[in-house]
Amino acid sequence: MLAENNENMKSITAKCSYDEALNSTGFGRYNYWMLCSCNLLILAMYLDIFGFSVALPAAACDMRLTITQQGLLSAVPLIGVMLSSYAWGLCADTLGRRRTLLIAMPIGAVMNLIASVAPTYASLAVLKFLSAGFTSSANAAAFVLLGETTPTRHRSRFLFLMASATMYVQLVICLVAIPVFKLSFDVYVPLLSLNYRPWRLLMLIISLPGILGVIGMVFLHESPKFLLSSGKEDDAVNGLKKMYSYNTIGKNDYYVTQIFLEEATVNIASDVSFVRKMWNQTAPLFKPPLLKNSLKLYYLLLSAYMTSTGYTMWVPTMTNAYFNGEDNSGKTFCDVASTSTSNVTVSTNCNSAVQPLTLYAVACYSAVSGSLNIILSFVVGSVGKKKITILIFIVSVLSGLALIFVTLPLLSIALFYFFNYVSLILGTVNTYLVELNPTYLRGMATCLSVVVARGFGFISVQLIASLLSDHCTPMISGYVVLVMSGLAVTFSLPADATNKVDPANHVTKSNDTTKTRC
Repeated sequence: MLAENNENMKSITAKCSYDEALNSTGFGRYNYWMLCSCNLLILAMYLDIFGFSVALPAAACDMRLTITQQGLLSAVPLIGVMLSSYAWGLCADTLGRRRTLLIAMPIGAVMNLIASVAPTYASLAVLKFLSAGFTSSANAAAFVLLGETTPTRHRSRFLFLMASATMYVQLVICLVAIPVFKLSFDVYVPLLSLNYRPWRLLMLIISLPGILGVIGMVFLHESPKFLLSSGKEDDAVNGLKKMYSYNTIGKNDYYVTQIFLEEATVNIASDVSFVRKMWNQTAPLFKPPLLKNSLKLYYLLLSAYMTSTGYTMWVPTMTNAYFNGEDNSGKTFCDVASTSTSNVTVSTNCNSAVQPLTLYAVACYSAVSGSLNIILSFVVGSVGKKKITILIFIVSVLSGLALIFVTLPLLSIALFYFFNYVSLILGTVNTYLVELNPTYLRGMATCLSVVVARGFGFISVQLIASLLSDHCTPMISGYVVLVMSGLAVTFSLPADATNKVDPANHVTKSNDTTKTRC
């Protein structure tokens, strides 16, 4: 009788929509392996960008770099990300998500390894530019790959967890840097004419997550949704079968034999120029019907990351300013900020180039940020992406407003941190970018999020540096207004989709009765 029921089930549910077919693969080992691998790759990207900033003071002292050279060297990884992300978005949408990662990430890891023994300023700058340029492929492909291979019930949570990996980057690098910088070895390498010191070991360690992520990706499969959108239905079905087998520990009774996409697909010609391909992958995002949502989501990123990226670099400086032995009671945040930034001096003592207190402060800031993001990942499914995004903006606005007037030192530090935590919208925005755009545009949509976030963040860093000493209060007020505008836009986001399920047989209802469904 059971066998007969299974046969009837197979005949009824042989043809399914992609999400139904994906949900039928179950949830288990394959999904967790994918989550871990993608997290390692996205961690590698952010370590490449922000991890180097921790090693930079020691590298600058070792290489006797000028302030101008240090500024350029710190900006090189960010520039590499901005210039390359666009191309990786195209590759993810045309070559495949997994294939893009397996091509780019190993090269990025190798560049990082070589950079750890770069003998000169020029060679270090070039290698960091290249390494960041290749590792930025993780944002274009890994987020989309994870979203397209995770069942709908767990998708938002997994993408939030992956966004959490970006929040924990500074914590990870500081926890590694603290013991590394306690070492005092100095080994001369005649072949390269350099002294191998602890900061070079730290840069080598930064390469390890990318290597581990690539190894994990080797054992995974291409996104079945990408294969289906490329006209490779048989390959897509085989990929889903393998996912099902992995999740069910070897079972081979996956019953789906045909899949259809509930969206338009586009065949990308192989004989057109690279520039034309980039245009074809970008223009639809800024034309109806996708234009409205694209403008909303990218503006949210602009308002959030101009604020968070711009001020995050000041977290160590401001925390130290409150604990430098001076009496800061009765002073507002801007009073302390103006004093500390106007009294900055350049140290020539290499032994104190990286202060332990700075590392502890950044680690604390990062730990709280990542923990909040994980908490949000567990409530986003029940509360909804839109409400979570609104809540994040409201907390940031209230913190920014209070920051202008509060004079209690510890409360000011906490408010400064929470004002920057507007960056927690990354998880919801990336989920929206995956869900609201067709499959063939998702890689480009997510890579443009990097260009917007990091590009305007870079501008913000320069703006804050020039205004913090003399115009702190109006500057903070301006950023609060910017975050408030993001909050206003958030209210116009699409409502979270709800699936109507027939409780009698757990079948997803649809108005389309002409197609056989799961």
